[in-house]
Amino acid sequence: MSKLEKLKNKLTSVKRLAWKPIVREGDGGLTASKFGGKPWLNADEEWPICPNCGKPMQLFLQLNLDELPQNLNTKFGSGILQFFYCTNEIIVEHDTGLFGRTVEECETLMMNLPHDMPIKGRIGKYVDWEGDIGKVKILACEQDCVSDCEGWSPFSRCQLVRIVKQKNYHTFFDIPEIGNLFEPKLIVGWEEVNDYPNWIEIDDLEIRLDEDEKDFLDEILMEELHQGGDKLAGWADWVQYPEYPNCPICNHPMNQFVFQLESDDNIPYMWGDGGAGYIVQCSQHQEIVAFFWQCA
Repeated sequence: MSKLEKLKNKLTSVKRLAWKPIVREGDGGLTASKFGGKPWLNADEEWPICPNCGKPMQLFLQLNLDELPQNLNTKFGSGILQFFYCTNEIIVEHDTGLFGRTVEECETLMMNLPHDMPIKGRIGKYVDWEGDIGKVKILACEQDCVSDCEGWSPFSRCQLVRIVKQKNYHTFFDIPEIGNLFEPKLIVGWEEVNDYPNWIEIDDLEIRLDEDEKDFLDEILMEELHQGGDKLAGWADWVQYPEYPNCPICNHPMNQFVFQLESDDNIPYMWGDGGAGYIVQCSQHQEIVAFFWQCA
């Protein structure tokens, strides 16, 4: 028996099924599972608005829980799971008043900006050439709902994750104006895969491995056992550490893992510096779902 097969046997108790989404470009029906696009909205509601900036939030994910792979068999309940997140920010350009006549001179100015030039929310700097004069400018983010509302945390004000029941719906509505609106992708199927916890959670689960097995696991885990990327069910690919928020009703950990959204996978969005987002659910109160993200 190979080392890999021996390790799989030792991890049999924690093996789970996961499903990778199969997508095609474009939107589908209002009740379809999708990334971006038009969501289901009941007739008595409007497009979700961020309470921090007052602007529409983006639809990242919609899952029709009644049309998931048969093996899940209403594990997550019934209805339509939706995840909206605010991506609005206000970027302002500041002229530093500094300028140079050569690329080298401008690069030196950018590397040595005066300490008395504090600009809140600075996110970048560049040279704006006008003829043979290079003006040094700074880009600053004056409003960022993710930072303002700690959007990486579960139950943050700049996100909405919910399970809705289908009632009478709008017969026609337009997607509101949203900056950098995602192109929709329709989920047309699911690829079933075996999934195992990553090494962080294996430690927490107190699975006893000898040193050789630990070294081997570290070498092959991502390639052979653990599934990264966007996925339904299975195990979370924790960037930092296992994190299950407590249910606001029963105060028990919400450790029913629903979905993982990887940076720049089916949605062109980065969680921090390239992390991953997670949707979890309370197994006792299925109407309670939460989203949070981690980055390195």
